[in-house]
Amino acid sequence: MSKRRIPKAKLVNDAKGIPKPAFLSSDRDDNVVFSFSSLEWTEYFNLDGTCPSWSFELFNMLKSISKISKVDLLSGKFSTYRVHNHENAQPPNPLPDGVALKDCYQLRISASKGGIHGVFVGNTFYVIWADPLHNMYPNSHFGGLRKIKPPNSCCKDRDELIKELQEENKKLQEENKYWEKELEKI
Repeated sequence: MSKRRIPKAKLVNDAKGIPKPAFLSSDRDDNVVFSFSSLEWTEYFNLDGTCPSWSFELFNMLKSISKISKVDLLSGKFSTYRVHNHENAQPPNPLPDGVALKDCYQLRISASKGGIHGVFVGNTFYVIWADPLHNMYPNSHFGGLRKIKPPNSCCKDRDELIKELQEENKKLQEENKYWEKELEKI
């Protein structure tokens, strides 16, 4: 794997006089921006059941869409993301207060990875739900409607192994003390 260097950014002053790196400057101010301030975890929309590459593919999708204007994204030019609203969906959880189903959209990560659901306010897409199990439109091809198991810590297996090793170490230390005392008797 080759190492890439991030080019040193030149500072550019914006309208408020706050310097920002040149690579953050854009000729287009209408590209899609993402917000996770409305993200909800529910029994149907969560991150259980994701494969190890799911988050990698999600971030690649977010990065790619961030280079597209909202108008272009909603026009259907980018069929990869299968952008559509949810007028006819029957979500298994109620939408947040103030969000109408007709205003809710899906952005697909891939056919097998599910997608994210949310609403646009201007060019900002507010992510409401992550849907790796396709629970917004459950069908037998993806396993039907499934509840999410509560997420575990990614360190759970490691923590359990550490606990087992600590217990084994304690037993071995006690056994060692016993044999040291027996050796002294000789």
